[in-house]
Amino acid sequence: MAKLWSRISSAVVLLDADAPDFQEAALAVEEFFRLRGIPMQMKAVHRSSLVLAGRRAELFISLLPGRHLQADLCARISRAVFKAGRRQLRGEVYDLVVSSPEGSDYGQKEVFARMTQLMDQIS
Repeated sequence: MAKLWSRISSAVVLLDADAPDFQEAALAVEEFFRLRGIPMQMKAVHRSSLVLAGRRAELFISLLPGRHLQADLCARISRAVFKAGRRQLRGEVYDLVVSSPEGSDYGQKEVFARMTQLMDQIS
């Protein structure tokens, strides 16, 4: 676990600001990176909002469940060495994809916890 997180010097996380669990997820994400001493830029994304995210972060995480043209573009142009999202984009943009099982809808906090758990295991 420590190996992966010690190599990450910055992160960008996109959260669905319109989701009912936004506040809870934002606090969990903030605490996770603060405890590891990793500077993180968090972007609250509304359905029709413009998204500008740092391109130089080493870790890019999108917790957005559906399509969002601006967020998808941010993922594509990001120079991150590791990218995680909730659905794969054409061209295999994400290194890790955690989606909700058919017929269920996991919240952002649960998806983020699963992503970081898997990242711990692959480090």
